[in-house]
Amino acid sequence: MVRRQTEKASGGVKGGFANRTLVGEPPKPRSVSMRPHFLYNGKKRPQGWMIMKSLSRYRKQTLYMLFVTLPFSIIGFVLSVTFTALGLALTPLWIGLPILHATLRASRGMMRFDLSLQRGLLAPGVIETLPPPAAPIEFRFRDMFTQGKLYAPLLYWLLKLPTAVLQFAAAVALPLCGACIVLSPLVYVVLSRYGIEIFTDDLVLDVLLPTLTAYQRSWIASGIGLAMVLVGIGVLRGLAASSVQWLGGLSAAAPVASDDSKAWIPSPESSYPTA
Repeated sequence: MVRRQTEKASGGVKGGFANRTLVGEPPKPRSVSMRPHFLYNGKKRPQGWMIMKSLSRYRKQTLYMLFVTLPFSIIGFVLSVTFTALGLALTPLWIGLPILHATLRASRGMMRFDLSLQRGLLAPGVIETLPPPAAPIEFRFRDMFTQGKLYAPLLYWLLKLPTAVLQFAAAVALPLCGACIVLSPLVYVVLSRYGIEIFTDDLVLDVLLPTLTAYQRSWIASGIGLAMVLVGIGVLRGLAASSVQWLGGLSAAAPVASDDSKAWIPSPESSYPTA
């Protein structure tokens, strides 16, 4: 019996494919999902493809931090703080219970939406090290006074507003201003045709670059702008990842106990990446 199985495994061919699996031998598992994100069909992706993906993520991060994060954080902060205080103040009159309930649901929904937007700005390898996304929670009026984790979105928006200001300032200072400075030679050529001279009577440039012409100085400024754009790649990537890592742990807050009426604590296994 063993001899027949060996012959079948070594030379048996059926339907054009060799059957090399012995009877009783378990099939080898395929770990396709465990491949690194930079591999495609078992081969390393082209370097140009990875550069294009990085530039695409950089563009999305810049647009998000310029036009989305600050106004959305202001809306989330005002909605959460104002209506939470209003609902708690009107709770003795019972009308505050539905207001507080709707506020907590809306605040959590906005938090989950903001975290999903920020996760879409990161590389697949970075997403694997971040806390899991927040799940929707169903709760009753009584739970609002017995489960402190329901107020985690309120703390999220309190911390997200200064973070959004920092992200907006970084997006304006590095990629936006850097891209404008890169165009200095073109601006010099256009303005010189209308008799407007730039980079000529500049106190700093006259001291640092006294022998260069105004046109040559414009190229020096263009190089500085390019350096600012390149530095912004790492800065914006770090701000986006740290925002999801630090503030995303609040969405995975776990209660101390099922019947505990005290505060909540962040769950260690979900708030921090594992090695």
